[in-house]
Amino acid sequence: MHKQSARLISFGLLIVALGLRFFRLSSQSLWLDEGGTWSEATGRSWPSLFGDLLSPRQSYPLYHLLIKAWVSIFGDSELALRAPSAIAGALAAGLLYHFAARLSTPTVAWVAAGLLAINPFGLWQSQDAKVYSMLMAAVLWSNLRLLDLLDQLNKRNIWLWLASVMLCLSLHRLALLQVLGQVLVLALHFRQTAWQKWFWLGFGLLSLGFVVGIRFGLRQDPNAPPIGRTIGVLQAAWLLLGRLSFDRSSSDLAWRLLPVGLALASGLWLTWRHPRRNIILGLWLLPVLLFLAVLGAGSPLYEPRYLSFSLPLFCLMLALGLAGIAQQRWLNTASLGSIVGLSAWLVFQQPYGIWSGNAVKEDYRGALQSLAEHVAPDDVIIVQPPYIATLYNYYASRVTPDALPAARGFGRIGAIGYDQGEFDNDYAALLAGKRRGWLLIAPENAKAIDPPNPQYPQDDMGKVGINFLTADLNDKWRCTDLPYWEFNALRILCQSFPRPMQVENLALVGTWPIPASATATWNNSFQLEGYQLQAWPAGYQAGGTLPVQLAWRTNSALANDYRLFIHLVPALGAPVAAQVDTMPLNGGLPTSRWQANQAIHDQVVVPLPKTMAKGHYLVVLGWYDPTITETEAQRLPVTASTAQHGANYIELGTVEIK
Repeated sequence: MHKQSARLISFGLLIVALGLRFFRLSSQSLWLDEGGTWSEATGRSWPSLFGDLLSPRQSYPLYHLLIKAWVSIFGDSELALRAPSAIAGALAAGLLYHFAARLSTPTVAWVAAGLLAINPFGLWQSQDAKVYSMLMAAVLWSNLRLLDLLDQLNKRNIWLWLASVMLCLSLHRLALLQVLGQVLVLALHFRQTAWQKWFWLGFGLLSLGFVVGIRFGLRQDPNAPPIGRTIGVLQAAWLLLGRLSFDRSSSDLAWRLLPVGLALASGLWLTWRHPRRNIILGLWLLPVLLFLAVLGAGSPLYEPRYLSFSLPLFCLMLALGLAGIAQQRWLNTASLGSIVGLSAWLVFQQPYGIWSGNAVKEDYRGALQSLAEHVAPDDVIIVQPPYIATLYNYYASRVTPDALPAARGFGRIGAIGYDQGEFDNDYAALLAGKRRGWLLIAPENAKAIDPPNPQYPQDDMGKVGINFLTADLNDKWRCTDLPYWEFNALRILCQSFPRPMQVENLALVGTWPIPASATATWNNSFQLEGYQLQAWPAGYQAGGTLPVQLAWRTNSALANDYRLFIHLVPALGAPVAAQVDTMPLNGGLPTSRWQANQAIHDQVVVPLPKTMAKGHYLVVLGWYDPTITETEAQRLPVTASTAQHGANYIELGTVEIK
């Protein structure tokens, strides 16, 4: 094929791959590891990041430097953070085409690059603000430099290859697996030359460095996210096949892996027999086998993305295998069609596909949006484990103009010697004297530092989570309608304190002060003893909220579940500009559970639409019975009030939306 034709095909593949990788690039929330990328790039100085390049304990130091430079130009939005991965993923498809074309036919090259372009696992890495897509492209460029070195052993090619090796190792230390494969290929290829001993010496030293790094480099802070998990070799190999093929568990795919298995087996056989293509075995198979050997030694390193740099050569093996069965054209066409069709279907599959429209990554964006619509300025927000505060901080300023309370955590939980007594002390320090506390928890991450108690079957969140989950059983109120609000891999829980909690013994003693304000009674059954329109530091803004603190008392036990509403209107009789319609404590304490002469405090938050016009608005409050169908009859009558009021509402005052 002419060079011009090869360039056109390569450019076409690059454009297609780029379009696929930018499609819905910001539709998913950032997840925990992407939050770590943002924190490193924006929260650390240039000198400290440059210093990481020489630290053996930093896994991918160069990536954070590159992202810091990128966000300083393009900002730190979800799209901006992920764009380098998308660009690198597209470049990987073009580089794979050139690499494959040098070892096989042009047809095999474009099939391999096309498979990489649509591969669901590759698309995921390309839409993730992590190093792995960039590492794919760097490793492919390094492999191209290796081919130059194999073709002509000279100083220029040696230095270019060494530079590519340093790039890969700076991007991720586990690129050493690929470098070991490259050095083995060089040692075998130049076994009749004076260079052989140097390549074998390099292979031995790198192998020793790899063993030492695995032995001592996996030690980590117990309060940091786990790096992987321990798993058996055969299970890991089986699971990796599903992930690299279609980004799914192999057990879920089952027989659908048959076309992949057929093509892979054919590819392995053909590369083994071919005198030039068999270098692919050293470049692809050796890193995979070394990774499996490390898992077999008991290292907690299983994480499919750690082998993502091997995905392009995996696609090349499939393309070679498909070419090998081309004599049976129907089998070749069926296998290729099955792989392409299944890949396309899986990225849109409900509810797991990355383009399905569902939250398939940890939904911090959705969780923070929900918190922002319910949190008051004097609330306490606890995050568990503490390190997820990074994502809280990222989204808190993006989902609302209001200055949400700072995230807090149980600092030493999970550390040696941390017991129930220390937990109680931390709990008191966080929540004593507070009316309400919220918990944002990532249960799977929390388990690593706060294991669930096996004595409680309902406990899958540890001490912190079970404390909030059982609020109703511990003289507190739950302030959500469900035990927890669930977002993908995240939960929000809330507990409200009927009386102030004491620091000394966690006892609930006394009463909450009642705001000085007008009062009102509904239906001669319960009364508003006081209220306060709580202000955010910057005032009330469109897209933010209006928190209202309410103090109620019952005259008698209530039989029905009433709902309250708060409306903001430019004037009485005008269309409602903002509103909330809810049960007390967000549904956690329905009025049918209110006892006679019981004091109830509540904090109701009114979301203010982003399109809300600036100006002054009247705030009105009322109650209604949802079991009555007739609109006017629904509303409970105001039977007494010291505030301005109508037949079934009272005026709380006027607020200004800035």
